[in-house]
Amino acid sequence: MKKANAWSLALIASISLWLGAAPAWGAAAPALSEVRVFKVESAKCSEAIPERVNTTQMCEHRGPTKVSVMEVGLGNSPMGRFNGAELNGQRTAVCQVGNISEACNGVGTLMGYIYVFDLNVQAQGWFEFTNTSINPPQNTLKAQLNIR
Repeated sequence: MKKANAWSLALIASISLWLGAAPAWGAAAPALSEVRVFKVESAKCSEAIPERVNTTQMCEHRGPTKVSVMEVGLGNSPMGRFNGAELNGQRTAVCQVGNISEACNGVGTLMGYIYVFDLNVQAQGWFEFTNTSINPPQNTLKAQLNIR
C-alpha cells in the first residue's frame, strides 16, 4: 500500500458530509493506488484506524458493526469479507473539486469511493477488502484488519 496523499487525508476528514451522489465523469480514470480500512463502528465504540495498523485497539467489537474502507483510484471488482464470508456493502463516490475531496454531486473528477460494510461480529475475526484497478497496471490491492 502506498503512503496516503493529501487528498486521501482530506477525504477522511470530510466523510460526515458525504451523501452518496452520482460521480462526475470528466477525466481519465485514475489507477487504483490505495485501499485501507479507516473506521470501525459498533455499539461499544467507534474507532478511527490509523495507517499501517492491522488490529482494532479501543474495544472488543460485537454485534452489528460497520467497517469503512477508503479506495483511492478506481477498481472494478470490490470485495469485502469477514472471516472469508462475502459481505454486502454500500459505496459513495468521491470527487476531487479543486483541492478538496467530497461526495460527487455533478462537479469535479471521480477519484475513488468510500465503502461501508455491515457485519455482525460474534467473535474476533479478520476483515479483508480487495479490488483490482480498472486500468494499467491493473494491480490488485488488499486491506486487512483484525477486528477484536
